[in-house]
Amino acid sequence: MIDLSEMEQVITAKLKLHLNKEQKQSLLETLAAFNNSMNHLLQVNYNDKSTSVKTIHKNYYHQIRNEFNLPSQLACAATRAVSNIYKTLWTRFKSQKDKAVLNKIPHYNQLTANYTLNRDITIKLENMECSITTIDGRLKNVKLTGWNQHYKQIKQGKLCDPKITYDKRTKIFYLLLPVSLEIQEQKPKQIVGIDAGQRTTLTCVSTTNEIKIYNISEAIRERKAKLSKQRGTLMSKGTRPSRRKLLALKGRERRLISDVSHCISKSVVSDFQGSKLIMEDLTNIRSNTKTYRKDKEQRRQVEQWNFAEMQFKMCYKSILYNGIESIKVNPAYTSQKCPVCLSISSKNRVNGSKEFKCINCGHEEDADIVGSRNILSTGLLVNQPNGSLSVNVRESLRIPGTSSHAKAWSY
Repeated sequence: MIDLSEMEQVITAKLKLHLNKEQKQSLLETLAAFNNSMNHLLQVNYNDKSTSVKTIHKNYYHQIRNEFNLPSQLACAATRAVSNIYKTLWTRFKSQKDKAVLNKIPHYNQLTANYTLNRDITIKLENMECSITTIDGRLKNVKLTGWNQHYKQIKQGKLCDPKITYDKRTKIFYLLLPVSLEIQEQKPKQIVGIDAGQRTTLTCVSTTNEIKIYNISEAIRERKAKLSKQRGTLMSKGTRPSRRKLLALKGRERRLISDVSHCISKSVVSDFQGSKLIMEDLTNIRSNTKTYRKDKEQRRQVEQWNFAEMQFKMCYKSILYNGIESIKVNPAYTSQKCPVCLSISSKNRVNGSKEFKCINCGHEEDADIVGSRNILSTGLLVNQPNGSLSVNVRESLRIPGTSSHAKAWSY
């Protein structure tokens, strides 16, 4: 009897705040004060680059309370947020060895404030109302509305410290409420290797040799390119009408790609129900990708490749809907290794072509499918307790239809 434990998955419920004119003005001034205090802390702490919450709090807490009239909990939240920003910068500096990361003072340009649950914000789940602390006092009985599915998750899970943000385009305040859910872990029925690419968005191969390809439609790609070009044209003009148009277009391209990522990730999780997803760890892929300086379109596609967002959505949806945690593996040589004879050569794919042809055994197949098979085999190897595959598992990874290998995959 396998003892399956529970997993924790945090989702963020986006709830609309219904405020009158006076309440909106008060909350907007509070967010502006939080924004100004953040930028002040980032500047005065730049020389020390301290990441200690205690140090930043001790040095600047009373200063930002007096200068920006912030409530005590928001002042504490500002010091914690600045500490996290400098921790992130130091991590990037150590991992990327890039001194430029620390040579520029960070700037906080969001109208967003971090609140502490049951201290400066209280939420009543019975009638979906909240009370919020501002620089002018407490806003009481503020109505919250959102997605029905989020209502259920809010009542089932554990609430965490939220954020309040202001959308300049729609002039609406939103409460971003993290909810921690306990998910019962399930045993996977099969394993799926997923190869992410720019020409083909996702290529999936399962241990039952089920192959599925997911792509962003050409119409979406053209629309995205049009929005990007339109935004660049308006930015170069710099006139008042162009700035108004830019504000109207703000976030449209981002929302388009986010929606596509949601749809594709949902399709993958629903098509491979009860499956463990194996993906590549593409953390430093942008710095390792060669692009030609003259090819502007190629640079734009590489810089705006949304692999991280796609992988993140697949990971949390796999836990949320299937109760199965995904893993990431080393992507080294997944596009150059032959899945039949396991030989590795850069000549197997000439100039990054779409077709894969092994120079050792002559095996030919779509390069993205080959990459998915190699990711799958690496994921299976990682899951083995002694770091090696058994004979049965090795045979199950062989390409079906070849004379010297098994006729089917099995798990």
